[in-house]
Amino acid sequence: MNRSFDRSPLLHAALALGALAAGATAQESVIFSLTSAGTAGFGALEDTEIAIYDAAAGVTRPWLMAASAAFYAGDVDGDGKSDVWKDVDALYVEESGGRVTEVLLSFNTSFGPFLDGDIVRLTPTGSLELAHSEATLVSVFALADGGMDLDGLHVGPDGRIYVSFADDESSGAVSTDTTGVITDGSIVWWDPVNQVVGLEITEGTADALVSNALGRTVRIGDTLGIAMDRNGVISFSVQSPSSDDASVFSEANGGEYVRKESELGLIGAAEIDALHLTTEPAGFLAPRATPRIIPANVATTVDLDGTPAVRSFVLLLSLTRGDTERFPFYGFGGLALDPADPLLRLALAGLPWLYGTTDAAGHAAVVFPPAPPGVTLTVLAQPYDFDAFACGTPIALEFEG
Repeated sequence: MNRSFDRSPLLHAALALGALAAGATAQESVIFSLTSAGTAGFGALEDTEIAIYDAAAGVTRPWLMAASAAFYAGDVDGDGKSDVWKDVDALYVEESGGRVTEVLLSFNTSFGPFLDGDIVRLTPTGSLELAHSEATLVSVFALADGGMDLDGLHVGPDGRIYVSFADDESSGAVSTDTTGVITDGSIVWWDPVNQVVGLEITEGTADALVSNALGRTVRIGDTLGIAMDRNGVISFSVQSPSSDDASVFSEANGGEYVRKESELGLIGAAEIDALHLTTEPAGFLAPRATPRIIPANVATTVDLDGTPAVRSFVLLLSLTRGDTERFPFYGFGGLALDPADPLLRLALAGLPWLYGTTDAAGHAAVVFPPAPPGVTLTVLAQPYDFDAFACGTPIALEFEG
């Protein structure tokens, strides 16, 4: 449903109020990615995508979807179109004052210049950059075979980087369940400031922690995601048992649930591959596009999902990326589009279908009319929530003409 707005002045006023305080919840939410494609209440969730279980609302909704992955990845294969990154294998999110300020990822296979053991950062200017290389981690943990696949990632408040590996790795620096080996169910850490490494928990300890939480003896097989719970205690997801491979466990009290798989509202079998826990999730609209790659004479729908509430928004359009550090707002970093881009100004003034309101569940849809043959370009988009003064995740749409 569209409202009648005096659009440009309202946008300017809303952006100017971006320093106002945003509401926050005190409950613990789960930001996560799955090992393989699954289904949530909102629809399909690919292994390249990230969702959030909003503890305050008790629902799972999109957080960063394939079209947003394409925004940050850009054109990797040289065909002139943006590409979606590979399966997200590890994840860390930093938030401050209702704003996402840092997202770190690792992929399950090489993507462009990045290896499956690299830690990759989403930059403020809408690209991917290397935060810590696989070679660095191999060196600091003295891994014998010269390579590894990162399986879990978390950055502690003291700067320690907690990781787990996809396979058992022979190590000259840390021993876990076996001398000279970091098992794939163990969690180890690296302090990049003091250049020291250490052991957090062994796979055997993880077995005992999960067994205590479940009230029966189990073997976890592999530790997948790593996070910290609301008390700063290391938490994690595991490969086994299959009934709880989308649950989150904590070291606290000899092993306990943080979130049960059944709480997340996932449909069918699901396994969490990457996760982050937050007590104050930044609220913003997360878009997803169907289809993202759009042939001539075909309409595309951009679904928007946010916290359950009726909110007024505009879907901003641009042909060029901006810099969220220059224009920080609540939500996902800030304005990721170039405010001087002619399309942004034209769309604000002349495309009323870009404005709308969400329903009470926090959902809305913007339908792009079909483009005629011959229109071949990448259009960037980002929702702005007038009521929360928040920028959502940016996306890349490909019109193929």
